Amino acid sequence: MDRFRPLSQQQVRQLEKETRIEHVWSSNAIEGNRLDQFEAASILNTGVTVHGASVKDILETLDLNEAYEYMMSLASKKEPLTQTTVRDLNRIVTLQTTSDKSEAGVYRAVSVWPNGLENHPYVSPINIRPSMDQLIEWANKNQGKLHPVIYAADLHLRFVAIHPFIDGNGRTARLLMNLALAQSGYPVINIQPDRQERYAYMDRLERARSGDAQAFEQLIANYVEAELKRRIETLKLDEKNIREAENEKRLPEKNSTNYPNSDFNQPKPFSDR
Repeated sequence: MDRFRPLSQQQVRQLEKETRIEHVWSSNAIEGNRLDQFEAASILNTGVTVHGASVKDILETLDLNEAYEYMMSLASKKEPLTQTTVRDLNRIVTLQTTSDKSEAGVYRAVSVWPNGLENHPYVSPINIRPSMDQLIEWANKNQGKLHPVIYAADLHLRFVAIHPFIDGNGRTARLLMNLALAQSGYPVINIQPDRQERYAYMDRLERARSGDAQAFEQLIANYVEAELKRRIETLKLDEKNIREAENEKRLPEKNSTNYPNSDFNQPKPFSDR
């Protein structure tokens, strides 16, 4: 990527905006939000609500958008991960949609489990705090040791296995994963919510809880590699477009009045002067 000319600031801003909107839409859709990508973009770009959309779907879109922007601000600072960071991300994600706003960012006091897996619950409430202590200790010890993509995937896995909050755990996990990637200079990735991709994602998450983390790590690595290749193709296209534009012009340098094959240099009738 470094071999290519960087995109203009305007194009970078547009690419970042598209990535943010895709993240908000896809991460919410994985959890059952019914807005499609165009509807989410309309809400975030124009502030106009979508006819027939539920209030909850709209508020989830606004909340996750704010949480994403907060995550990216944290990535630019490259500060060590803390429980305050994790709590704050969850607070923003769930603030307007949790049934009790006092629960946002608060560790749960009841048992929870994946749908249909009542016999395989997440960490018991009494063990959440010590498990989160261990997660933060692991994160700050291993961020500089593991490959950044493996670290990001494992951070996601370890957080989901704890499932510390009553709501918003999946969205918070994907924000934490992308925070780790962005801090290491990797692009944000967005797990796609179509049936096939969502099943692969959820299946590998559950397999990791049974000890097979490699399949999930490979899934995330595939997403990262695909996004890096897409960025490289974008940079190649930009350079190609710039070269073509430079070769396909007849205008002189700036401030010159010698325009070839143009009536700019022709004497004008008196009435036009």
